[in-house]
Amino acid sequence: MRISSWLGRHRGHVLDVLVFLANLFLFGIVARWLGKLGAGFTANEDKAARQLAFIILAAFISYTAGAILKRAPLHARRKTLPSPGYAGCLFLGWVSLSLSLSIFGAAVVAVGLEHAPKGVPLALVILLSTLPTIFAARVVFPPKKLEQMPAWRKSWPMELLADILIVAAVLLLTTMWNIWFADLFIFDSPGLGLTEKLFAAGLAAGAFALFYVTPRFLFLIEDFDRWPTWVTIGLTLAPLIGRILLAGSAGG
Repeated sequence: MRISSWLGRHRGHVLDVLVFLANLFLFGIVARWLGKLGAGFTANEDKAARQLAFIILAAFISYTAGAILKRAPLHARRKTLPSPGYAGCLFLGWVSLSLSLSIFGAAVVAVGLEHAPKGVPLALVILLSTLPTIFAARVVFPPKKLEQMPAWRKSWPMELLADILIVAAVLLLTTMWNIWFADLFIFDSPGLGLTEKLFAAGLAAGAFALFYVTPRFLFLIEDFDRWPTWVTIGLTLAPLIGRILLAGSAGG
């Protein structure tokens, strides 16, 4: 089986496994690095704030560029995308969630670059908060002149490049979520019962799933109707749920 054909069916599953492995084996290393930047950002340290802003900006650019490059080869390969009867409602819900997350990320970038020339941070918030959602949403609709596009523009190496850019952005964003937001659901108390831990794990799983499915949208639009997709998406939750259930065990 050709690599391009295999990736055509499993690229979203590969992303899920990479997110799982990254949060299982690389979390500690990346957490220390990003944790310092996050602490510096909270403490209003200009250097840390700028570095964090540029990292999030790079993720935004990577994801947006991947969405732009992916549109043509995706439709050349798939011809038609699966669409449930409630696709319109789901699409609107995704747009709302994507814009909300993008505005938050863009605001962090703007704060990190607050010492840039006047007007730049505000312009960045406005621009960055719309670009990822706009270009990701366009992927759903086939280009009007798809047949007239050059073959290289629709080739599988071009889609592979797009996928790499998207995967890089998603890995970075999900790692950030696990570093800065997962602790809201982790209570390192020896006296905490299993019921409380399960409740916290359920809340964390729901919050992370909403966050993760949003950037995974570019893969989900073609594999949402296959049951392995939801298995591998569930796999991405395992490290987080494990941290919650094991919290405080050592002290008990």
